[in-house]
Amino acid sequence: MSLNDDDALASVVAAAKSAYPEFAAEIDARVADLQMPVEPLLIAPLVIPAPQPVEIEQPGYWEDFNAELTLNAAETQGNTDTLFLGLHSKVNLMRKAQIHRLEAFANMAEANGVDSQNNWGASYQLDTLWTDDYFGYVRGSVAHDDFAGFETDAFVGIGAGAYLKQTETVTLRSELGPGYRYLEIAGSDYNIGAVGLYGATELDWLIRDDLTLEIDAKANISGPTSTFNPTIRMNTAVSKRVSAGVSYDLRYESNPPLMSNNIDRVLRFDVKYSY
Repeated sequence: MSLNDDDALASVVAAAKSAYPEFAAEIDARVADLQMPVEPLLIAPLVIPAPQPVEIEQPGYWEDFNAELTLNAAETQGNTDTLFLGLHSKVNLMRKAQIHRLEAFANMAEANGVDSQNNWGASYQLDTLWTDDYFGYVRGSVAHDDFAGFETDAFVGIGAGAYLKQTETVTLRSELGPGYRYLEIAGSDYNIGAVGLYGATELDWLIRDDLTLEIDAKANISGPTSTFNPTIRMNTAVSKRVSAGVSYDLRYESNPPLMSNNIDRVLRFDVKYSY
């Protein structure tokens, strides 16, 4: 029965009062209470947001990239006017189990307006990691020096190497392998080609947060001549990317032509930018 049907409601109320006359007042009060309008119950709707797709940052093509550029310069004026400019750069690019290593250098010096040093060089090496500690490599390098006995020194080779120590503060790696060496004698059309043996050791030591020591030693042994070239660098941090320091470079040639000196030494003060 609907409470809005007056005739039907009156009939029911009359029948109830006839059956229970002693509850007549309560029946009227109950009917009046039921007919009283009520406000609807307001319930805030439950909103379930649509799931958002998880965004996973995709790595770049190079999984690891680091580079450094070192500049050094000096100028003196007075009894002797000298000017020296030097540049050395390294770039390491890692993709999966391969590391591409590029290195380049250039130096220029003059004394009293006359060139006394002019050399440059570049190398590329591809390391293929066999395990976390061992790798194989393919290497090529070329160097040119206007004032050395060997004007051009080029080398291609293959070999294997190992990371002898890897910690948060020290990295020590070494490599060794055969190759072919090509040499051009300065001031002549004479050149020499011979099988050679290349070896290198590299130490990077973080002595403390703002002080690092680097030792790079390369050796190239062949019939015409054997070359040993260690470089020691000490750098202190100036900012997050920039450091300043000193480097000592020694180059020993066992059999230089044209009465050239066996040993070249260079002491530099450097400013290095790392990325």
